[in-house]
Amino acid sequence: MKETINFSLCKTDLAKFDGKWDILKNFLKSHNLSGVELFVDQSPLPQLPNELIIGVHLPYWMGHHRAWADNSVFSCEMEEFEKLFMYGGNCREEVISNFREALSNAASLGAAYGVFHVAYSEPGYIFGHEFECTDLDVFKTTADFLNQSVSDFPHGEPPVRLFFENLWWPGLTFLDPVGVLEFTEMLEFDNWAFVLDTGHLIAAVGNCFHEDQGVDAVLNVLSRHCDEFIDRIEGIHLHCGMSGGYVKNKFKGCYDPDNGSMLLEAMKCVNIIDPHLPFTSDRCREIIDFVSPDFLTHEFISLDLAELDYKIKTQRQALHNKKNNNLFNVN
Repeated sequence: MKETINFSLCKTDLAKFDGKWDILKNFLKSHNLSGVELFVDQSPLPQLPNELIIGVHLPYWMGHHRAWADNSVFSCEMEEFEKLFMYGGNCREEVISNFREALSNAASLGAAYGVFHVAYSEPGYIFGHEFECTDLDVFKTTADFLNQSVSDFPHGEPPVRLFFENLWWPGLTFLDPVGVLEFTEMLEFDNWAFVLDTGHLIAAVGNCFHEDQGVDAVLNVLSRHCDEFIDRIEGIHLHCGMSGGYVKNKFKGCYDPDNGSMLLEAMKCVNIIDPHLPFTSDRCREIIDFVSPDFLTHEFISLDLAELDYKIKTQRQALHNKKNNNLFNVN
């Protein structure tokens, strides 16, 4: 099993390592990590140390379901960056083109996989449940989008293995084994697997207030699935967040325009539900043993290198029952 951390080319992530790949390489080595899961979109890539890039996370585009169900969304008045962030482009053809570019970028890096969210959420839905939809609705539009996007690649297969990630929004939650099967039967290609996001599944189950409850919730959901599904879970995003029942209708009608951008307010809500905290209990190992993934990403949100260092140490100690008291020194 290869262990990685999530990373991006954003200034905040690069600044943690003074923009120097050698510092990142030494940091990974100090934690016995194989490399990074890098966020990659359609943007041209700079020169990168490919040997550090194990997998990639593809763009989120959390409103892509609505864009496929309602073409008029592309003519809505909104900031250009918000349209790209939510829908992936200014029209369906551009969204498909951008996704193909992202896949090509991932392939050029030699990534073993590319993570993709099968879910729908946008600010209007979070705060007012506008544009209601079901899991099946999201499966249909996502499968159509993916089938069209990969059809132009050789043999109609994506150039990197697509890892479908669970969330707590409408779409792929992993709560319904029948729903998972319905989605996969709509796909017209075979180069895919699943990535289990533990924090997202805990949020989807809800009413978890401490780690033991979270681990039990994850194991309970997994135990309801068939062996074929478990075998297809080839990756794990390991982290936790005990938001209790906060996710269920907590934000409906609570948006105040005086607080600023609805998108930014929505992101604050998401961070409450999904804080990406490290496991501290060695029971997290039970999840890994149940799934036996090929890849494990310690997926955290951190403001600086010291915080990231602490979170990785904490979770790896819980995971491997080995204590590491050494402080990473960039010098």
